[in-house]
Amino acid sequence: MAEAGARRFARPSLRVFLLLILAVALSPVLVIGGVQWSNDIQRDNQQRQLIMSLVAEEAADRSQIVLANASALLDVIAAIEPKEACSQEFARIVARFPQFSNLSVVDAEGNVRCSAKDYAAGLSVADRDWFKKLRDTSVETVQSTAYPGRVTKTWLMAVARRRQTADGDFAGALVLGVPVTSLTFSLDKSGLPEDSEIALVDASGRVFGSTHWKALDHTVLDQIQLRRGGFFAAKADNGSVRELAIVPLSTGPLFAILSSPQPPPIAVQNISAFGNFALPLLAWFLALLTAWLATDRLVLRWLDYLRRIAGLYASGKLSVQPLRARRSAPTEITELADSLEDMAVKVRDRTTHLQEAVEARDAAMKEIHHRVKNNLQIINSLLSLQSRKVRDASAVAVLDDARARINALSLIHRALYENADIRSVSVKSFFGELVQHLDEALGAEDLGIRIESDIDQGMIDADMAVPLALFTAEAVTNAIKHAFPDARPGRVLVSYKIGPDETVLSIEDNGVGAGDKTSAGLGSTLMTAFAKQAHGALVEETMPSGGQAVRIRIPRPAGLDRDEAAASSAS
Repeated sequence: MAEAGARRFARPSLRVFLLLILAVALSPVLVIGGVQWSNDIQRDNQQRQLIMSLVAEEAADRSQIVLANASALLDVIAAIEPKEACSQEFARIVARFPQFSNLSVVDAEGNVRCSAKDYAAGLSVADRDWFKKLRDTSVETVQSTAYPGRVTKTWLMAVARRRQTADGDFAGALVLGVPVTSLTFSLDKSGLPEDSEIALVDASGRVFGSTHWKALDHTVLDQIQLRRGGFFAAKADNGSVRELAIVPLSTGPLFAILSSPQPPPIAVQNISAFGNFALPLLAWFLALLTAWLATDRLVLRWLDYLRRIAGLYASGKLSVQPLRARRSAPTEITELADSLEDMAVKVRDRTTHLQEAVEARDAAMKEIHHRVKNNLQIINSLLSLQSRKVRDASAVAVLDDARARINALSLIHRALYENADIRSVSVKSFFGELVQHLDEALGAEDLGIRIESDIDQGMIDADMAVPLALFTAEAVTNAIKHAFPDARPGRVLVSYKIGPDETVLSIEDNGVGAGDKTSAGLGSTLMTAFAKQAHGALVEETMPSGGQAVRIRIPRPAGLDRDEAAASSAS
């Protein structure tokens, strides 16, 4: 039963089987929805990259326009370069063009002679690469890389135009300062994350105008050095991963860089794209839920109802009818309920026939026992009549012994046909009547001998009762005859005790004991035979008080007393 319960526990239920089958059947819908979701996410990523690339290109174009305007403005200023009070004139020009920070005149030695900003006057730019290039070559205009301003400490770019004398000798330069922030400050970043930023990067990887990088790593730098630009993902200085769109500027070795935080695996874009997958997923779940409820409503609850009906049939209530199934269950369940009821009717009819057959058999067996008892009484009466005609005392004793044994058998048959169950008898009532019968038959009361009993409650099989009754009759008869000589009074105790390991039938007396008078006689032989027939062992011992005890020790098979086993099989 335990193994069957374990198998039932390990095996999935019908509901689980149906749900698994339905889930597998509908899985293509989920696969299609998942593929669509993945395509939507990929399309959103591509769109985001495209937007970032376009914004970066716009930033590069605006930077190029600002730098080109710087060169054009220097050409105009060179044509109308003021001879006096240049600082005031330059200040008015710079004020009209806020994308530029300063305008200065540098002499041939690199010293600032005139500037729109007073703090720049007197500074030297002789060590700047752009100044050396103008001085040592014949180029007209030079664009520098970004550098921190000496006074403002902000990142600047210098656009310088060569100045020369009438003889064509180098006379210095007109220098226009362009802040890096002015190249991208007006860029529209709508549609991008709030933390997006635009900066510039040169060919060496240095980043200008960024709060996230001072320099790019070698992977992105390799691409920049090849002037390829593109879309990348790189770690910022604080360890966060950001996406980069890099576009090269056509003027100078600079690149416009647009960076934004990399979206998490479950981003707003992914959630919005989830809508295309949500519908098939919802349909999948609704189908499973419908199958769950339908299975429970149409099948499982009716199976549970029929299981309870079957339990009632198993308990013997065969008249119960599955009326609910007939009224409300599906056709297949109704047919199953009808089959179950037909089975119950057939079982009930067969049980009735079997009970009638058993009752008829029991009645016949009781009649047989009754007739056997009557026949034994007739035999006993014949022996009694015969003993009256016999004058030999030993012959009379033999006949009396035979009568005692026949009376014991008669008592057994009477107990069987009077008992409701003809296969077993009550130990207490059976031995009580046997002791009373022996007391009367042997005339123990006239001899001053008491025959007492101490019997436990229990049932004994009819086959076991015969040898035990004959053994008791033989042992009590021997005790009456031999344990109390010379009209000595005494007591004989018949006990039947059911212990944890064995059942013991004892006949004890407080007389002088049987001694050697029965050790080799017919009584001893019969008692030994009766003990073997009862599957027990015969034990004879002398009591401390001087009396004799004869016992049959019957082991309890597999922890069950034979009497109990007989009663269990009888019931």
